[in-house]
Amino acid sequence: MTFVWSRAAWKQLMKIDIRYRQRVKGRLFDIGDINAPPPDLKRLVHPEGHFRLRVGDYRVIFEMQGELQEICYIVAVKRRTSATYLHEESATYECSVY
Repeated sequence: MTFVWSRAAWKQLMKIDIRYRQRVKGRLFDIGDINAPPPDLKRLVHPEGHFRLRVGDYRVIFEMQGELQEICYIVAVKRRTSATYLHEESATYECSVY
């Protein structure tokens, strides 16, 4: 599986503690590994076609593309707070990987 990071997502990842950064990267590699335990994935309603991967207090927003969904476009790495999902249905991510 190929991972393509948006500039904003990469900056967000680099701002978090190295322990959590390594956990996030490890869980991303587990997405394509059938021998790994199933990751905590959820298909998002908005934006359509995106997924949310939960890693502790952090949420990784990504989109899968390709015929066999072999390309993972990572759009955002956000820390979940009490206000994270308050306006999620109207939130747009400030970056694009296209």
